[in-house]
Amino acid sequence: MGYRIDGKDVDLSGIRKLSFVPKEKAGDVYRYKNTALRIFKDGEEPIDQETAEYLTNIHTERILLPKKLLFYNNAFKGYSMKLVPQKGSGQRMITAPKDELIGSVIALEKDVDKISQKKVLLNGANPGYVLYNGELYLVNPAGYSILELEKSEDLKRLNAYQIHLLLIELIASDLRKSHYPQKTINVMKKLLSMRDLDQPSSSYLNELMKDKENIKELVKKMS
Repeated sequence: MGYRIDGKDVDLSGIRKLSFVPKEKAGDVYRYKNTALRIFKDGEEPIDQETAEYLTNIHTERILLPKKLLFYNNAFKGYSMKLVPQKGSGQRMITAPKDELIGSVIALEKDVDKISQKKVLLNGANPGYVLYNGELYLVNPAGYSILELEKSEDLKRLNAYQIHLLLIELIASDLRKSHYPQKTINVMKKLLSMRDLDQPSSSYLNELMKDKENIKELVKKMS
């Protein structure tokens, strides 16, 4: 029988492996036509079929979710997802222009609203599952779960908190890569963590940076 997507046989011979920058990954990612195709390795299933199928009905831009499921014979073996440009993936968030960085966070917050309304909890949102190429992408839904809730506001607040923690770790990681002293990094992390729980991360960053050109300049002014 071989590989199938949407019940149709597909030929995956000759597809090109993508060099996704995120450190943590499940399976390997390939370019298949105009999509990215994540194929699980033998013995692994980082996301169960039922959850993956549910996520195919949610349309997001920056939180990359399964679009179509991939099967080998009758076994769930992966899924297709939005193809993200690899160019620019070596950029640093701390040197990104303020408007660009905040715009990326706003786009991510819009996706958080969508998945929260669909009762999805962003488990496992960690720096190893992030691609930054001038825009922020969460590229692996491994660990996401569906909750039985009557109201989505509490979940939205929790997901927004997860995203803010992620932003703090991403910025701290960039500072470490740029060889800032740990004391400076700790001060920046503390400053970032002072956001009010009901304030969007984008709004807090905007207030924090004020007239600063980027995060790097903000840190310089703190020194």
